[in-house]
Amino acid sequence: MQLRSAFLGATFKTSAVAPQQASSSSNATRQVTCMAKKKGVRMIVTLECTESRANGTTPSRYTTQKNKKNTPERMELMKYNKYLRRMTLHKEIK
Repeated sequence: MQLRSAFLGATFKTSAVAPQQASSSSNATRQVTCMAKKKGVRMIVTLECTESRANGTTPSRYTTQKNKKNTPERMELMKYNKYLRRMTLHKEIK
């Protein structure tokens, strides 16, 4: 089979490859693959500003990871809120 490139105007020779036939025996096993899942106790959490939520303004949000075994309670950190332009208390939300 010959292919012609419109960009270069060159002709390339290619050979067709037949697809492999699937085995239809009853002993054949199927492997199901899926997206990789992280193993471990770390989980992704979202931290949201408590002051801007109380005021009803746009809340500042950060995402981070935490270890469930070491910190089972909800995280509270002082982070910068770009809307209030100062450091505020951010708490973990669900």
